[in-house]
Amino acid sequence: MFKRKKWLVPALVLLVLLSLTAPALAVEIRNGDNVTIPAGALKGPLFVAGNEIVIDADVDGDVFAAGQTVIINGNVNGDLLAAARTIRINGEVGGDARCAAQDIDLKGELGQSLTAAASEVRQLDGSRVNRDALIFANQITVSGTVGRQYLGAGGTVRLNGAIGNDVNLWRVEDLRLGPAAVVGGNLYYGAPHEATVASGAQIAGTTKWEYLEPKTPTQRQHRGFNWLGALAWFAAGVLFWGVLTLISPGIWNLLSQNMRQSPGHSFGWGLLLLLITPLVILLLLITVIAIPLSLILMAAYLILLYAAKIIVGDFIGRLLAARFGWAGRVNSILPFLLGFALLLLLTSIPIVGLLMSIATVCLAMGAAFLAIYHWRQGGTQLEH
Repeated sequence: MFKRKKWLVPALVLLVLLSLTAPALAVEIRNGDNVTIPAGALKGPLFVAGNEIVIDADVDGDVFAAGQTVIINGNVNGDLLAAARTIRINGEVGGDARCAAQDIDLKGELGQSLTAAASEVRQLDGSRVNRDALIFANQITVSGTVGRQYLGAGGTVRLNGAIGNDVNLWRVEDLRLGPAAVVGGNLYYGAPHEATVASGAQIAGTTKWEYLEPKTPTQRQHRGFNWLGALAWFAAGVLFWGVLTLISPGIWNLLSQNMRQSPGHSFGWGLLLLLITPLVILLLLITVIAIPLSLILMAAYLILLYAAKIIVGDFIGRLLAARFGWAGRVNSILPFLLGFALLLLLTSIPIVGLLMSIATVCLAMGAAFLAIYHWRQGGTQLEH
């Protein structure tokens, strides 16, 4: 008896997105395979997740992509939101591009602005951003054109292209302007030393350098494990699991099935939702009439973030039960307690724990997304 209230939390988070994605979801959904959208016209919005994603199609609408590698060869008549290890934009994007990756290459043209966070961002020769660029990266190379402002911060910034207006770098360790660099406005930057400006570089306005102390490695104080906080979190998680089990026992099995059968899809869609849901909330806040929906969506999003470790902890417990033959022999709460405790311990490890926490959130959100998607397609039932 899975009433509406029993799946309200994930449904609210995904309601707006699902209403937009139904046509696009049928384009490409493969678990663990490379995803290629062939050349031709495609009506968006397009949501795609996979290991290696290649979009050769011309998409009339927004594109949302998450994977190991994302390559855009076609033209996008809308915005691009991408999260991956490597992102290559070879075609034209009519709107904005918002990207998070390890390295990003822009070879094509953006009709609006570029926002990027990465280890390395390269704007190649011949590329163009018609409006503003906001970049945060360790290595930044600009050989193309930016129509208006160039903003951001980075380690090493090499500017050898044309910027239509001001350049404002809040912090940079090493700034170099090549002989082809053109700054149409002012140059403001904070750095430990002055920029290296090659002969031939042009700065139309004023140049202002703010001295910043060089970054020095700091020794972090070791903090002991917060056992009281961990026990409180553990108890709250067990209570949450128990209440939802009483309301609908089958929901945990359904979520675990999605993670077990489609781990790649669960992670990819979860990463995409983790990134785009705040954007959807922000867009809804802009329109006064949609403010109540945005607040509900925000609450549901936060609840899913909270429940992520509980969902994945249950999944780990079920894996352990299957591995050691506990299924049907012990109460289901015992494997959950073990899996949840193990996950809490692993996510408390410095650095590694942060990465595991992010992966946990992605898996949980993706599993919830797939559960509702399959239900909408008339496949897996939510009534258990």
